[in-house]
Amino acid sequence: MAATVWTLVRAQLALLARTPLALLAVLALPFAMLLALMLFIGFSFPTLEFGAMPGVRVIDRLLPETAGTVAASAGILVLTLHLSEMRDTGLLGRLRRSPMRDGAYILAQAIVAVVLVAASTALFMAVTFVFYGPPRTWHPLSLVAALLAVTYCSVSAGLLLGGLRMPRAGARIAAPLCFVLLFLGSGLGVPREGWEGVAPWFYQVTTVNPLAQLNDFVFGAYVGRLSETWPAAAGLVATAIVVNLVTRRVFNWEGTK
Repeated sequence: MAATVWTLVRAQLALLARTPLALLAVLALPFAMLLALMLFIGFSFPTLEFGAMPGVRVIDRLLPETAGTVAASAGILVLTLHLSEMRDTGLLGRLRRSPMRDGAYILAQAIVAVVLVAASTALFMAVTFVFYGPPRTWHPLSLVAALLAVTYCSVSAGLLLGGLRMPRAGARIAAPLCFVLLFLGSGLGVPREGWEGVAPWFYQVTTVNPLAQLNDFVFGAYVGRLSETWPAAAGLVATAIVVNLVTRRVFNWEGTK
């Protein structure tokens, strides 16, 4: 099974490397968010410090939150569209009829998502550390653990959404729509506290947005503290486990025909 998983991982990574949407949704997204914030707010924005958190700059929060957003994109957007295309072209059905186990294919998708998130986070971290320097304190192992939790949630959602019995055109609408709604309600790349005084109603939206809760959890892990949103993050992981059980029953390998 290990050899099968490795073969599937290599094949999908090679396929995604030739897919502009995947590269944009994973590798370019953090830099696009940072550039947009600097253009609209100011180029000194990343180095500003939070009043309530002395020594913590905007970039120190933006880095883990963009990593969390990329983790969401890898599952909800990239994986959903990939599954839909594979099923529409008949490749998913042919894989199902091969000696390959279903679990091998699912595991390969999860590994690919982890690789994408790791590559994006490492690249963005390297660039921001060069330009702005590392934060005063940061905990890479805690960050990895938190990102794995977010990736698990997003891959679970992507498997369910991508496994539904709907045409490719429907997936091309549903996946971006779900991700955009999560992203827009997460704070638009601005730390949630920044909205509390500017637009209190929008701040309230971020308090119930799953991506905002997970990003808060990732940021807390990055700076070495337990986020107040950890119960929500734990609840989302538990929900993802239930989603996996549902996905096993409803996953459509053959298409709408």
